[in-house]
Amino acid sequence: MSIARPISAIAALLLLSLTACSPTPETTPTPSPSPSPSPSASPSTIVTPSPSTSVSPSPSPSVMASCPEWSEGMPAIDFNRYYGVCVGMPFVAIDISGSASCPWYAAVDGDDTLGWYVSALSSPDDPGTEIWFFRMQWILLPPSAAVAYDLPATPEGITIGSTEEALMDAYPTAVTMLIDDISRGPRDERVVAGPDGNSYVFDITDGRVSEITWGQRLSQGQNGELCAL
Repeated sequence: MSIARPISAIAALLLLSLTACSPTPETTPTPSPSPSPSPSASPSTIVTPSPSTSVSPSPSPSVMASCPEWSEGMPAIDFNRYYGVCVGMPFVAIDISGSASCPWYAAVDGDDTLGWYVSALSSPDDPGTEIWFFRMQWILLPPSAAVAYDLPATPEGITIGSTEEALMDAYPTAVTMLIDDISRGPRDERVVAGPDGNSYVFDITDGRVSEITWGQRLSQGQNGELCAL
């Protein structure tokens, strides 16, 4: 059954399992068999706090100007945001926090049953002060299994489980990056440049999108385990 609750509650649940941050494909144990995906399975409902909520510290005026308030039906993922949570916001603005071992890396959203998670990364030198970028993972394999569910997607409909062909049709200017990741092994990525220095990075596994990272500092792809920065 899907989870449906505010980000603050989701973050509290996910942080219990993030003592060493989100699992990666190389270290994630093989999950026990789960029921076959069903078209009737419903994804979690996202309830995102309005970025205009008064908090301290507050996001900068430029961040606020470019960050839309959450509305029903808006695309979940865009170059600078996840719903109404934007690059440049502090963790406190959306009531999230990192773990003791990774205070710069925090859970934002996810669904335990379907096995997907969205996390935010800030500066390791100033944890939580300003979100740099987001990452969405699907911890169940293969990525093709994700297509049975309505997972968070870009305005062009690209999400985990999308084919490489669909990705390139949506973003014909995507650049291929082959990264020898010392912590996670070889990675085949497609990098799409966006406005204001933001980028999408799509990891490709067996011809399908297996992970998505988006925001700032990603023009050369994503390398490394984010908790080991």
